[in-house]
Amino acid sequence: MPIIGIDDTDSKTEMCTTYLTIEILKNSNLDLVGYPNLVRLNPNIPLKTRGNAAISMTLGRGEGDRTVIGKIGDEPIFSYEWYTEEKMDIDVMSLIERFSPKDEDTNPALVIGSERNDENFYWDAVREYVDYENVIGRIKGEFMTVNGQIGLVGANAAISWPGINNTFELIAYLGKESWGGDHFVDDASSMRIEQSYPDTFDSFDFNNDYNAIRPTTKTPVLFGIRGINPAGLIKYGSDVKSEPYHSYIVYRTNQGTDDHLVERSIGESKLYNSSIIRGFVSSEPLWARGGILSFDITNKGENIRVVAMEPTKEFRNTLSKLRKGDEVRVYGGITKAGIINVEKIQLISVSSVIEIRPPICPNCGTRMESVGKNGGFRCRKCGARSKTGEVKKEEREISPGFYEAPIIARRHLARPLKLGIVK
Repeated sequence: MPIIGIDDTDSKTEMCTTYLTIEILKNSNLDLVGYPNLVRLNPNIPLKTRGNAAISMTLGRGEGDRTVIGKIGDEPIFSYEWYTEEKMDIDVMSLIERFSPKDEDTNPALVIGSERNDENFYWDAVREYVDYENVIGRIKGEFMTVNGQIGLVGANAAISWPGINNTFELIAYLGKESWGGDHFVDDASSMRIEQSYPDTFDSFDFNNDYNAIRPTTKTPVLFGIRGINPAGLIKYGSDVKSEPYHSYIVYRTNQGTDDHLVERSIGESKLYNSSIIRGFVSSEPLWARGGILSFDITNKGENIRVVAMEPTKEFRNTLSKLRKGDEVRVYGGITKAGIINVEKIQLISVSSVIEIRPPICPNCGTRMESVGKNGGFRCRKCGARSKTGEVKKEEREISPGFYEAPIIARRHLARPLKLGIVK
């Protein structure tokens, strides 16, 4: 039973690795066993391609129950429950070479095995920095590359993913003749999916008027709908008003799972980690040039700076309401040493923010002035004195709970709050 893993067949401007699923199924007489997998990897790695996604699929002679999970033209794509072993009947590498961009930064890789690989490789690839030069010894099966071996990390991770946590995505593809240019996907369709179907997520950002099912780059993908119910996705996809598309298929995926996140102390969080860090706000949130908001958190004598970049939009306004002493758990990625880019945050408890200011003079009705450290307060008009100031407790504009970046800025792996917290 061939298990195929593929990665790095796109560039920052063209193609999409997932499209190769369609070409493989078009050219092979073998059947698809289960769903094809779309596996996102560590989002902090600087070598990543646009979406840092790899794919895997299992092929064989299908048996048992079958389910329609897509179409190529007018022909249904069936997913089979069982299979009989068959040898690969097509040259997958030739398809990869045909459709991959001829780009110096594109390093396509193919891994073909007969069984799932060690899931620990997946966890390393989604959470840590895996040096591609040390991957070969961990591959079980045959492998081939073009233009370097970087793609082996994702290809091997895709066939190592255990699928413990998963969601689904329906992806609709344009015909080859229609790639490039601008394409029509109705905003109203995306709005309706976001509003009407609670088993979907990240379809439309109303605050920022952003249609999230439509790609912003030139790829074979016309639209993609994410959710937890694969049968529902097929129905919702058929309701999308768009220009015609050639094919579609539903993937099982690790998107929206928070698989990349690990609970760590500040000291344990290193470059390229995605971490959940608990601590206390130790500096007031500060706005900087470019719309960047930042503040520090501390725990057991260790400090790290939390940063919300401009693309996180209104999320920064929420974070600006934090105050020193607030206890938080920060979910995010470290792309620069000592800095964590926040994806979502749990405000565990709020501190009492108390301001002591000069009291009102009981004789004159005007506010007194401070005499200096430990000197109390004095009225400039009549000379009356007071040892105590007026205590004012700030009414906090934020309460304990979870807060997240908006859809327009959300990473593929980040689990939306609407799906519940798993970590």
